[in-house]
Amino acid sequence: MSIWPLCSYSAEDMKSEALEEGDKEQSWWHATHETVSKTIGSWSGNIDTFLSGHPSSIMSESQVEIRFGPIFGEESSSGFFDLNAQLKLPNTQDRLRLVIESNGDSLVPESELGESSQKNNVINSALSSSFSAAVRFARADMGADFDAGVRIDFPLDPFLRLRFTQGNDVNVLEWWQKQEVFAYYSDGVGARYGIGLGYKQSPSLQYSTDFGVTWLDKEGLFYVRENFFIRHAVNEKNRMSYQLSFLQSGKSDIQPDSFLYNFLYERLLYKDWLIGQIKPQFTHETENDYDGEASLTLSIAILLGPEYLH
Repeated sequence: MSIWPLCSYSAEDMKSEALEEGDKEQSWWHATHETVSKTIGSWSGNIDTFLSGHPSSIMSESQVEIRFGPIFGEESSSGFFDLNAQLKLPNTQDRLRLVIESNGDSLVPESELGESSQKNNVINSALSSSFSAAVRFARADMGADFDAGVRIDFPLDPFLRLRFTQGNDVNVLEWWQKQEVFAYYSDGVGARYGIGLGYKQSPSLQYSTDFGVTWLDKEGLFYVRENFFIRHAVNEKNRMSYQLSFLQSGKSDIQPDSFLYNFLYERLLYKDWLIGQIKPQFTHETENDYDGEASLTLSIAILLGPEYLH
């Protein structure tokens, strides 16, 4: 699950925090964040210069997102760890990116009931996460991007992905659709289609819905999912999101698998790069006669990169 971006602080917020934080600027965790963010910008700039032959003249937009935390269920607890990195290379006309993801290469996101990297605890999730590294070539004028990379597991799993995206904003309405074909050495080929619609009632209140279907040739199965969202920005530090999802799968006859609903509360804990998240969820699966199963996810999101240096 990607983070719903939080608004930047206002000038008054930044000024008041500057007066309150004096020694925090020297704390180890703040110094670590600053060092890593500068390193990400340096790596991105050096790679961009090497590939293009021209030094970068603008601030790097490369960034890394890390999310982790425990998940408490009715009978057991678990944890998850997700990482997503994008090194943007402006001298290649913003077309070429290096993308690193942990469990971001899930072939069937339509079938996920919780976090894709969920394991029995956070440490095991981090240690056993499979990472994928890819070079992405994007053409914004065509709404297309092409990935060539490898899933770093044992054995190594090369893959290719081709995606097309279309969409438009019309006043308070927006729509989008995506088409994708992919081929993994170990998991075979497949295709995905998604379409969505959003309505912005106000700058702080949005409604959206989307539909997605994935076909895997190796399994001969279709996976279908419908999502409904309400997103509400209470203020610059607090946001809430409500989700209702229906999941189905099958060959020629698509059958219901489960449905779920959850509430996500996000709070900006420090500046614009440390975010706390609380998500209670109820899941109803067909194999359990739709008996509801409750869970609670507590997570921290850390955003790294030059744009988060203040």
